[in-house]
Amino acid sequence: MCGCMLVERGSAEERHGFKLPFGYYLEHDSDLLILCRSDSSFVAAFRTVDVDFFEVELKVWEDAD
Repeated sequence: MCGCMLVERGSAEERHGFKLPFGYYLEHDSDLLILCRSDSSFVAAFRTVDVDFFEVELKVWEDAD
């Protein structure tokens, strides 16, 4: 368990116009987007400067397998 803290659920997705599948959420932490599962466990982290939401979606699908 990574300890992803849920500050404002859904706010990072809404801010970036991106919807994640059920069971995943993004957190915004200074210059990182942190992808977590609904149980608050860590999946991946992405730099906000050059984030490619295709890569975020790919990580979700890889994690779901």
